[in-house]
Amino acid sequence: MRHDYSGDWRDHYDARITSAEGAADLVESGDHIWIPPGHGAPRILEALVARTGELRDVEIRGLGVPDGGLFTPEASESFHYQDQFGNAFSRGPLESKVIDYHPYWLVGQHQALDAGREEGWALDNVLITTSEPDGAGFVSVGCSVWDSITASRRAKRVIAAVNPHTKHTFGDSTLHVSEIDAFVPDDRPFAPPPVEIDPADEGIAHHVSELIEDGDTIQIGVGSHTIGMVEYGLLEGKQELSYFGELTVKGLVPLVEQGVITGRNSQLHPGKFVATVIGNTPDERATVYGNRAFEMRSIEYLLDPRNIAQNDRIVAINGALGLDLSGQTAVYTIGPRIYAGLGGHLAFALGTYLSPRGRYVCVMPSTAASGTVSTITPQFDAGQVVSVPREVADTVVTEHGVARLLGKSVRQRAEELISVAHPDFRSELRKAAQAQFYP
Repeated sequence: MRHDYSGDWRDHYDARITSAEGAADLVESGDHIWIPPGHGAPRILEALVARTGELRDVEIRGLGVPDGGLFTPEASESFHYQDQFGNAFSRGPLESKVIDYHPYWLVGQHQALDAGREEGWALDNVLITTSEPDGAGFVSVGCSVWDSITASRRAKRVIAAVNPHTKHTFGDSTLHVSEIDAFVPDDRPFAPPPVEIDPADEGIAHHVSELIEDGDTIQIGVGSHTIGMVEYGLLEGKQELSYFGELTVKGLVPLVEQGVITGRNSQLHPGKFVATVIGNTPDERATVYGNRAFEMRSIEYLLDPRNIAQNDRIVAINGALGLDLSGQTAVYTIGPRIYAGLGGHLAFALGTYLSPRGRYVCVMPSTAASGTVSTITPQFDAGQVVSVPREVADTVVTEHGVARLLGKSVRQRAEELISVAHPDFRSELRKAAQAQFYP
């Protein structure tokens, strides 16, 4: 905490307004830069990349950071970028080894630093996006918190892109201007990425809906096969739901206005819709700004399985790329190749496992590669990263139905998973199960 309320906060603010280039000039060779998800100010990054050749050994970590010239062999001479979530920008550079990958668990991002261990990754510079200051000198990170507040309070230097499109929200989402070292005016509007909804996901949404009861607390991860669930009627006809999640998918915010998500039965935050990122369209975010029904919380709080487990009847819904017949789950790699990231999947799998009446639901289509590959396989190939161990496996849903794995043997699990596999692959899966699990 480095609040300094002595004097007029406006003096502190006005003296530290600078350009993107001025902010980039604050970075020194050997520095570390952390960019919380949703906070990568493109202008500052471009100004930083313009110093390629001048700087050396600058390490940057981020999740979902746009390219901006950072993912090139030339830039890698000055900047060592460690991606934390594969996306359209970074998959190619990751595969060609131009950039590095940092496997991590969101809740423990800064654990080594906090423990004072020699391997702790110093937060020399944290880049965030904030609102303009209010009358008391406080800025808000709006609808995207992540660890922007907690990381800023650990950092040696905080650089904020101040954006009038970002407005104040409630919860753990504010900093005083005295906690920030540089302010860069920015005016880019919120631009959600284009979303394509797979028609096959309508069947998945129907089956998952049957697992949700009135009064439940829900969480929905953001993935290619979860983003359309609400629009496909996942919560149609439900009442008195609560939300405790990492992110939101389109359509959840209006359900608060419609009285479907009330938070009335929430054990931790009665009457609140709780997440670290809320709102998938400009209209949804406009609803969240200044609205006490929505509570922004740090990712370090939201993804702590001990907190998740305090939600007695929580249903966590997250997508995967594949499972083997014993229940091992692959979330973000295809073999060793990085495709996405772990996100909150493991945290909610563990948290719901520890919750008295929690349920972890893993969703995915039964096939990939235009129907030529089964997402349920006899066993993973060498190099496949297992994100969720089979010991925690619970409920798996494809467009063909629901497989219930919790408390079952490998033989029983194989039978369950084969029943929701695509019919074209069931015969070969049965043969593989016979060879693997039977004498």
